[in-house]
Parts: sequence; C-alpha cells; structure tokens
Amino acid sequence: MPDIRSELLRLSRMPPWGRVQGDDWDARSGFIYRIRSLDELRRETKRVAAEARLPENDFARYVIHRWYNYHTHQVALEILYAQPGVRREQNPRHHTIDLYLNSVPFDLKLTRFPRAYPSSLAYARAHPRHLIYWLYQNQSTQGRYHTANRLFMLFHHAREPERTWEVRRMFDLVERAIVDFARAPALFQVDVEGGQSHSLAGLIPCIYE
Repeated sequence: MPDIRSELLRLSRMPPWGRVQGDDWDARSGFIYRIRSLDELRRETKRVAAEARLPENDFARYVIHRWYNYHTHQVALEILYAQPGVRREQNPRHHTIDLYLNSVPFDLKLTRFPRAYPSSLAYARAHPRHLIYWLYQNQSTQGRYHTANRLFMLFHHAREPERTWEVRRMFDLVERAIVDFARAPALFQVDVEGGQSHSLAGLIPCIYE
C-alpha cells in the first residue's frame, strides 16, 4: 500500500479550486477516500470525467483539492490519536466527532489563517478565543457546518502565504504543534449563533516562519 505521506509530498503544486464545492462533484469524486496513490488518483479522475462527460481539467482540480485536504486531515488525526488522553471516535462517518480529548468529544478542523479575519495573526495567537469565535461564525455553510466542539488546526506560511497549503504536509511541524497542544490543552467556551449554542474549542497553531 502506498505511503500516504510520501504521496502527498509528490504533489508539485496546488491549482485553484475552480468552482464552489457542491454535492454533485463531491459524490462523483468519492473515490478520493480510498485512493492513496497520486498516479491512481489521476487515472481514476480521468476515467470518471470521461464517463460522466465532465470537463477533465476542472474536475481534476476539484479532485486534487479534496484528496489532499482529506488525507492531510487524516494524518493530523492519526498524530492526535497517539497523544495521551486522546482516543478516536469509532464511527468514521460521525458528522461532529473525530476524537475524544479527556473524554470530551471534538471535531478536528484544518484551516488556513483566514485572509478576511479582521486582525493580525499575532493578535489571533494572543487572543485565540477571538479567532475561534470568528471561525465558528464565518464557517462555510457547506458540508461539515456545525457548532459542536472543535479543535481548529491553524496553518500559515509566514514568508509566502500563497504556499500555506504546503504547511499541511510539513509533517514534523504538524506533529510538534499537536504534541505541544496535547501537553497542556487550552480550551475555550464560546457562544455562537447569537448565544444559542455553547461550544468548547481549542486552537492548534501550525505556523511556518
């Protein structure tokens, strides 16, 4: 079986999404969950695009984003599962729970430092509750939208922000960030949706400087 970390490192560039994520192309690209080889992924992308008469280049960009995001998320989860006090959720399809930290359920969300955030990265790191609240309030309404407990893993390439996508596969840096967080988890209660939902959340900064 191909080593997923090595396969993720083979990706030379990340093209733009090209379209808003939607149910139809999500369903047609469901093979991203089982495929671990970049070469196999490209072959399957071409086959599905031809069979469904989809624009191959647009579909390929869509697929590579989903494949890369899913598998970097899984690598981060596996690192978290190895930390003291963490255990995995046994149902891999659970919508709002990936893991339990000291028996408290959490979803893991990997995200880049948002360009629309109204303050600086330095402010966000000094005031994590503010950024966490902003992330809840401004999350996409597609797919995994929810206001349950979350661990936000925050990625940023300080020298070249356009290369932030690569930080997700800097696996040594990812592991150090997770280990540092797990040693003394800082968790914050935030009120979202106008105070209708009370969530417990943490921030795991993973910054390449």
